[in-house]
Amino acid sequence: MRLRSISLVVLVVLSVVAPTVAAGTSGAGAKPAVDVTIRSTDIAEGDTYETGTDVDMTIDASVGDAAGEGTELSEVVVRVNGELAESIDVNGTSVTETVEPSLSNGENSVRVIVTDDAGAVNATTFTVRKDAEAPHVFLTSPYDTAPWKSIDDGTANGSRVTIAGNVIESTGVEKLRITRTFDGKHSTRVIRDVGENFSVEMLLGYAEDGNETNEFKLTATDEFGNVRVYAFEVAVEDRSAPSISVEPFPNETARNRVFLAGTVADDVRVRSANLTLRGPDGNVTGEETIAAERSRGLDPDRLSVSFNESLYTLYPGTYEATISVTDATGKTTTRTVELERVPQSERDVAPTIAVDRDRTVVLGDDRLFLAGTAFEGVTERLVVETRAAATGETVDYQIVHSGSRSQRVEFDREVAIVPNRTTVIVRATDAKGVEHAKEFVVDGAARETFVGDPGSGSDGDADGGDNGTDWPTVSVESLQDGRAGTASSAVTVRRAAAGTTVAVPANASRPVVATANVSVERLRIDAAADANLTATVVARERAGGALSGPDGATAAATVTVQHSVTDAVDGVTYDLSVRRPYLDAQGLDPANLTVYRLSDGNWSAVGTSVVDSDDARVRYRVDSPGLSVFSLSTDPALADATGNGTTGNGTAGNGTVANGTAGNGTVANGTSGNGTAANGTESGDGEPSGEATIFVSNVTVNRTAVAVNESVAVNVTLANSGDGNGTYTAGFQTLHDTNVSFVGTETVAVPAGEQRRVNFTTNFSTTGNHTVMVNGTRAGPVVVGGGGGLLSFLSVLSFLPLRLIGMGLGGLLGLGLVVVLLRFVLRKVGGESANG
Repeated sequence: MRLRSISLVVLVVLSVVAPTVAAGTSGAGAKPAVDVTIRSTDIAEGDTYETGTDVDMTIDASVGDAAGEGTELSEVVVRVNGELAESIDVNGTSVTETVEPSLSNGENSVRVIVTDDAGAVNATTFTVRKDAEAPHVFLTSPYDTAPWKSIDDGTANGSRVTIAGNVIESTGVEKLRITRTFDGKHSTRVIRDVGENFSVEMLLGYAEDGNETNEFKLTATDEFGNVRVYAFEVAVEDRSAPSISVEPFPNETARNRVFLAGTVADDVRVRSANLTLRGPDGNVTGEETIAAERSRGLDPDRLSVSFNESLYTLYPGTYEATISVTDATGKTTTRTVELERVPQSERDVAPTIAVDRDRTVVLGDDRLFLAGTAFEGVTERLVVETRAAATGETVDYQIVHSGSRSQRVEFDREVAIVPNRTTVIVRATDAKGVEHAKEFVVDGAARETFVGDPGSGSDGDADGGDNGTDWPTVSVESLQDGRAGTASSAVTVRRAAAGTTVAVPANASRPVVATANVSVERLRIDAAADANLTATVVARERAGGALSGPDGATAAATVTVQHSVTDAVDGVTYDLSVRRPYLDAQGLDPANLTVYRLSDGNWSAVGTSVVDSDDARVRYRVDSPGLSVFSLSTDPALADATGNGTTGNGTAGNGTVANGTAGNGTVANGTSGNGTAANGTESGDGEPSGEATIFVSNVTVNRTAVAVNESVAVNVTLANSGDGNGTYTAGFQTLHDTNVSFVGTETVAVPAGEQRRVNFTTNFSTTGNHTVMVNGTRAGPVVVGGGGGLLSFLSVLSFLPLRLIGMGLGGLLGLGLVVVLLRFVLRKVGGESANG
């Protein structure tokens, strides 16, 4: 009976309580509404908000739309990481509260709870990530440091070092600033949007006494403005000896002067560098200073020094050129190259007589102005004779040069002719006493020169008078080239006639240039104008590293032709032979290879066909509109399909040759620019990475007639037709008779596809005709006179306007006339007085 009574009480309680519980969970509309905003950002359920400090949270709460009549809010609760942070008693149907709970560094789980007096409840949960700690940095270069620790002082080998390391940061590093201070000089790199690591290249100073070090300040700032600063010092050590790099160089020559070019370098500083030339007898015949003694602590232009020096080989035998370079700590490296001077052949000493067709003019029935030059050989005597064509009688005979041996004799004078046809004969006697003649016919009455003779050369040569020489002449000279998988040759073509095709070599017994796997067997050059051509041909295979080529393509080989003329070549064809085992080893199908030509920074396919193929070799016939850099590569469009696409094509320094315009068989100064800095540094971004092809495109003088010791400005234009930045050393010399004087050099950076100007100034201490020359490209002549007298005085007035000079002269003449008349009148008056 007692049990039944208890059961009845329970049923009564349940019947009373049940409706109340149901009312508290009847639906979403009865729950209070809750909205959270942090710094104007609406926070929804499950969101994550990042901050560097504690933040104000604005909570907007209101009773639910389906809440009972008279229901009001009762409490707002904020819990952080499960702990009570805020509890606020409220009333009314809506309320806005702002709270600033204390947050831990890292992720914080925040829960906002709102209840009303009817027992309804609503909550929203989100995460606040607080980053109040500055980033941590540790180095991996030039030495290693420990994470979470300060950066200790250390040492680096060499002046150009990479400052690299890793970043520890929970959010993100907005900026990394690295400042180096040495001897009061500062250098700063700034990297933005840094990831987990960084790398920049910087130049450090070196102190021989050890009293000066490189002071670094590294500042890391995250996206919330948290900053950590590291201060440390780096001392530079010079552990390696300097290096010497010599550009391709002829093994032997018949010329009395060649150029030796290259670079001396050190990882800290080149203190000094010199070149010594010893003749066949072992005695020193020449010395040049490549880099004068210098000991600056911070010297960026002394990490490497380019040179291009003249070697004078006047007598047959073996010459030794020794380059010696000393670094900051006194370590010295030397390198000696040998050059065999062979005796000159008959053609070598035979001068070439060039009559200037533009300046040779008939002045009248009996006078001819004759201009020209005897050059390239040795001239001991030069005379000009004119004869009446009808009778053979000598009309005029003039000795232009006699006695001394000269490599260049210029004639510029008037000679007598007859009213009708006159034969003009120019005779040059070489060092062996052999006479060479050039003759042509003029007509005095008709005012015609070169009658019936169209001429055959850009230098003004007339047909005939070549003493049986077959023109054009072609020579190919192998060059020393120490680069892996690379071979170079110098090509010289003299007197190529417009509209003809010149085969190089003249016979196909030997290739133009060949590596172990790649060879250029024959060039066929279409001459667009009468010209002399000097060129350097370089073949390069993959043994030397990445090759230039179109982006996305795989290059099998490159051929570079650096030439001395730009408009005289109409087109070229050549046979390119590649060993099949070499192609198989590279995974390249010969049928998928095409030759691409670099022009104005762009690669375009040129005509390529397979003319011969067997188990040993594949021979391609290449037809191009001009000379340039060529790449035997796969089609870039097929890179994804064939799997042959590789990165790294277009890398600087792949066989580029420059400064080969002088016809001296020397390749020089094709140096590539430095690579860009990583991770978005503020300097060096976006530089081209192809090959530099730099040459002297023009040399001019501002004056062609001066007095002794009067200044002459020489303007030089350097052009880079390649797709990579590079530097070029322009060597300036003057030539007078057989005397060559070295003036100086300038090293200039020439960006890809651009031109740069170099200016030299010189003067001449002796009278006569002088020629200026920059790496073999000549300008002039500059005629140097004695100066003085009226003409010298008038030259001083050359800066005045012509009209002003005329007014002055007119005034002087007028004054002189007045004086004469006055004297006449006074004389008359005085005479009459005396007689009276």
